Amino acid sequence: MSIYPMALNRIGFAVLLFFLSGLVLAQSRIDQVLQQAVNDTRFSSINQQLSYYYSNSFKSPALRELELRVRGNNFDSSPDNYSLRLGILNPKERTANNVFNVAKEDYLLKTRDHLLNEILSEKYNGLINNFDLVTTLSLLQEEKNQIKAFKLAQKGVLVLNDWIKLDQTLLELGLKQADFEALILAKNSELMINDSLFLNIDWDEFELVTLDEIKSTIALHRNESFFLEVDLASKKLNLDRLKLNIDYAESWNIGFVQAGYDTDGGVGLKNQMDYRIGITIPLFNEDKPKLKREELSLVGTANELRHLEEINVLIDLQRMKHFNDLVFRYEMLLQKEQELSNLAADGVDGIDGFLALSKYMTSVKKSLHKTNIKILLLYIEILEKKGILGAEPYLNYLSKGLNPFTFN
Repeated sequence: MSIYPMALNRIGFAVLLFFLSGLVLAQSRIDQVLQQAVNDTRFSSINQQLSYYYSNSFKSPALRELELRVRGNNFDSSPDNYSLRLGILNPKERTANNVFNVAKEDYLLKTRDHLLNEILSEKYNGLINNFDLVTTLSLLQEEKNQIKAFKLAQKGVLVLNDWIKLDQTLLELGLKQADFEALILAKNSELMINDSLFLNIDWDEFELVTLDEIKSTIALHRNESFFLEVDLASKKLNLDRLKLNIDYAESWNIGFVQAGYDTDGGVGLKNQMDYRIGITIPLFNEDKPKLKREELSLVGTANELRHLEEINVLIDLQRMKHFNDLVFRYEMLLQKEQELSNLAADGVDGIDGFLALSKYMTSVKKSLHKTNIKILLLYIEILEKKGILGAEPYLNYLSKGLNPFTFN
């Protein structure tokens, strides 16, 4: 039996389509939310600057100016002397300008990285807050289901007072759940302003990053003294210093070369041609006070940068202490949850005992969840301050295994 080429093409296309559709389905909604970061309108300004930078030349010319001079002996006579003067550009200015242009490109790219890092942090915070709302509602529903199940199991043996306690607790939970669902709708409406993808996230289908992975990721970057805010400020200071170098070089006009032609110079072209060379002796500089003021300002900026770096180091230490405290709290609550689960599995006598244990377990689960949310938010903050979120390779830091993703 033979297969025609057209049939083979159809089969190949079907296989390719199936493969591509599998990739799309495999991509989580959380990845899609993160990918929207590059569509933020705040990128337009920096992208326009980069586009202008790449499409234009900023190199200095070799000559400062080209000047044509004409001279006559009096107002009634025709010109008898012509000269062409070339102003020579200070070589230091040309070098300083080229160095500045390279640094300017680096600064623009670093600014874009800083912006991407900031926007991704906003996306992560939105995702975590959405996860908080959905999970809190789920915990309410879980508590409600437990009491319902217990009430059904006790049907026929409940005295009136016990029935009232259970039914009243269910009613209070139902009202609290309704209020919370209204809160989620309100919060989702706010999130829709920035990204409607938040509305379609199914957290039950998403494997969240584990605490061990969070600790490993933070430990990996723990000893790095790099802070994106300090790095950007440092590059801006370097840019200002390079700009001052240009100003210093521009303030010294080193001289000129001039070629002239004099019609009254005599017979022959050699006698009619002349040249002049001028060299500026840099004894005086009218721009010196202005340049010194700029230099003094840079000294102050450098001191501010050192202070900023010291503050970032101290704040980083505080973040790490806070993170370790939260981890200790989380692990303690996790242990307590396990103890209560074991106690509930052994069975509880009486309505009061069941309600007390149910309330206690719910309280522990809520505290465990809230602590986890704080850990996630702090974890993202630590990565943001170190410029990790917007650095390649791009990873989904909320996913189990830190899955990579790309921007379309």
